[in-house]
Amino acid sequence: MQKIYDSQKILEYVSEFQTKAQNIKRYEGNPYVKGDNIAEHLSRLARLLISITPQLKTEFPDKPSLIEETLVTLLIHDDDEVIDGFDIPTALKVHNAKDEEEVSKFEQAIASLGDDGKSYLIPLFTSFRKKNSLASKIAKALDNITGNQLVIEQEVGLINPDQARFAIEYIEKVKGISKTIDSLIEAQIKQITDYRKNTLINLKGLPNNAERLLKIDILKHTLDKAKINTPLEQL
Repeated sequence: MQKIYDSQKILEYVSEFQTKAQNIKRYEGNPYVKGDNIAEHLSRLARLLISITPQLKTEFPDKPSLIEETLVTLLIHDDDEVIDGFDIPTALKVHNAKDEEEVSKFEQAIASLGDDGKSYLIPLFTSFRKKNSLASKIAKALDNITGNQLVIEQEVGLINPDQARFAIEYIEKVKGISKTIDSLIEAQIKQITDYRKNTLINLKGLPNNAERLLKIDILKHTLDKAKINTPLEQL
């Protein structure tokens, strides 16, 4: 019987992708966010998924493979960036513009996993681009939610009304997939609006224009993407 995979090559593949993912920075050009790379992003996604797994299993009892499919999708969804060696910031990225090229590169990159490995991973990688399954839709929603978390944790960027508005719109567009996901989205929007409201009360140490920026109604504000990465002092 012909061997369809090589264990040594599998180990080499994992080492290569992990090392590259650790070295690819996210939020390049964003003055409000420090740190984060693709490997850290994937770890955060996995933790978020396992944190809501009981709720998802209750919500979708007829989907026994949902968690597995979602987790695998999350862990490979950015492999196109790992392969290319860089991450395009979300606000600048043209999504789904190179899907066929990305799938082709991915297929070549995982050749060492053998036919079974490719048959398992390629459909999930492709599905994330097409958003044609429940798992891929949940994965995309979690990706967007997680993408906002560093902005919220590091706080200062939320004073910029365009950065805050972009974060809200980024998650609002993935609503309606699941009650569990929608609950996370509403909670994250509340984090954003609460921070802006509470910071307006205490402006100590902030730029002189912070009060004006925080008084803008973020839920009605019209997004200007060109200002997302503009430092507060220049707004």
